[in-house]
Amino acid sequence: MRKWGYYLFFILSIFWGSMTNAAQVYPINEQCNVTLNDVLKVKTPSNKELPRTGWKSTQIPDRWKDDPAWQGYKGGAWYKLDWSWHCKGNARLAEPISFYIDYIVTAGAVFLNGDLLWSNTNLEEPLSKSWNVARYWILPISGIKQDHNETMIYVTGYASTNAGLGPISFNNVMANITQTEDVTWSRRTVIQLNLLLSGTLGIICFVIWIMRRSDTSFGWFTLSTALWILFLSNTLTTETFPFPNSIFATKANLIFAMLYFLCFCTYILRFIGKKFPRLELAFTILTASLIGIVCILPFDQNADVSSYIFLLYCFIFFCTYVYLCYVSYIEAKNDYILLSICLSGIIIFAVVDLVILGFFPKNGFDPVSPFTSPIITLFIVIILGARLNKNIQRIEKFNDELEFEVKKVSDELCDSMNDKHQLELSNVRLQERIKLSHDLHDGLGASIVRSMILVDQCDKNISNNQFLSMLKLLRDDLRQIIDSGSSLDSKVPDSPLLWVAPVRHRFSQLMDEIDMNAKWIFPAEWTVKPTALQCLTLIRVMEESLTNIVKHSQANQVVVSMCHFENDLFVLTIEDNGVGFDVDSVSLNGMSIGMRSMKMRVERIGGKLTINSKPGCTVVHVEINLKSIV
Repeated sequence: MRKWGYYLFFILSIFWGSMTNAAQVYPINEQCNVTLNDVLKVKTPSNKELPRTGWKSTQIPDRWKDDPAWQGYKGGAWYKLDWSWHCKGNARLAEPISFYIDYIVTAGAVFLNGDLLWSNTNLEEPLSKSWNVARYWILPISGIKQDHNETMIYVTGYASTNAGLGPISFNNVMANITQTEDVTWSRRTVIQLNLLLSGTLGIICFVIWIMRRSDTSFGWFTLSTALWILFLSNTLTTETFPFPNSIFATKANLIFAMLYFLCFCTYILRFIGKKFPRLELAFTILTASLIGIVCILPFDQNADVSSYIFLLYCFIFFCTYVYLCYVSYIEAKNDYILLSICLSGIIIFAVVDLVILGFFPKNGFDPVSPFTSPIITLFIVIILGARLNKNIQRIEKFNDELEFEVKKVSDELCDSMNDKHQLELSNVRLQERIKLSHDLHDGLGASIVRSMILVDQCDKNISNNQFLSMLKLLRDDLRQIIDSGSSLDSKVPDSPLLWVAPVRHRFSQLMDEIDMNAKWIFPAEWTVKPTALQCLTLIRVMEESLTNIVKHSQANQVVVSMCHFENDLFVLTIEDNGVGFDVDSVSLNGMSIGMRSMKMRVERIGGKLTINSKPGCTVVHVEINLKSIV
């Protein structure tokens, strides 16, 4: 019966505590519980000063701006928690008590019976931030009293930034560890995952934008992601750094949010291929103006203005979302619809949070909005994949069309090349005929002229042996013409003297018979060795020039010379003292096949032929650069 009496007393005590505001009971285990007898608070100028008067009862959680006497207050406050513990049947407290605080806005310190348990790093500006961290402390059994304990909590902040003390509880260690882990997961870990996913997606979109500058939607999404990361980072940090004070950090976070909404709305418009230059310019000017107002306005006294600004940008985002849904319905494109579904999920979660907080407020409520980051990440990846697949299909189609066109052009080019090949064959045959005619004229023609002169100027009948010798000479000249057809493969003589020897031998005999004095001036060695084609060309020019001298010049003196210069210039000069001729007249009237042949041969190897003639002096001058490409 005594045991049941204790149970009844315990139940009645709990019931009575629930019917009054004086005490709150926190069960530690099945045997023991903690009773919070009273909670008092008072303003204080410093955490080193404990006021003796001015203490007033309050309830936890406590927000300063909800108390008319504390609205607009900035500074410090002390909270005094008077509590005791009790175990049924005077049982021994077998495990330590754990004290839990959900949050402190903005910074604070915790004392137990006059001893410091914990303190933020900075209790003066720039303040540390504790509103985003849940904490618990294990209170040793030896350090607490059964009938009376005093926990002092110092809080410093601004009423305009919701300064105050969050929910508290007394429990066993394992229960508080679980509670702290749950709160840390929803309040910090989810945000850290949000940062990681947003950063990864932002980097991917930035790389895509770098490679495709024309698609500005990826650039705007990258910029909005960067601003979102700044906003979340400032929310997640426990220190005010790098900002000079907590008010500046709060203003910066509001500015990050404003710019994020502006950039994200622009991204949505660019994604669906829409531009509103005047409207976008107006919102840009509005944003710049509001940023100026936020920077100038004393935030600690006009916090409601920031709330109105934030709601304005939420409204702008909602209008953009409605327009996106309208365009998705009209154009019915898959990627537009996917983005609409993605943003719809975010807005639904946000509305659910607002409804619960507005109509069914409760302590310890964890909003579901932070969990929308994986949703948007998933949908953005799907959207990117859909666009990438669409582009790949477009590229594959283009490749098929290109392959068809290339095959078509290739067939046409093949036919064209065959026609060109036939033309080249015809051109080669024609060139060979022209070359053969030049060689016959310059080589065999010169030999025939020489033989005709010998026959014409001979005073007696030519013997059979002499006539046979003339025919053999003509045969040798014809064979030389045939053998020189592949002049590029011909061997170049070892010296200029060996090179000119055959021509000199043939024409010296003829010139001696007609009393023409010939002088041959050639170096003993090549300074730069010419090619076979250059040698053959100069030999033909020399033969044609000497043949014309023998036939037409009536000269008695001929000088044939060759020289090298330092710049690899090869010069051949043939000079006689004959009657001369009118070079321009002969060239214009086309009377000399030999002159045209010489000119064509020399130009073919990149040389220059000059003929100057007057009575008593005719000079054929040939210049060839031996290093020129033939």
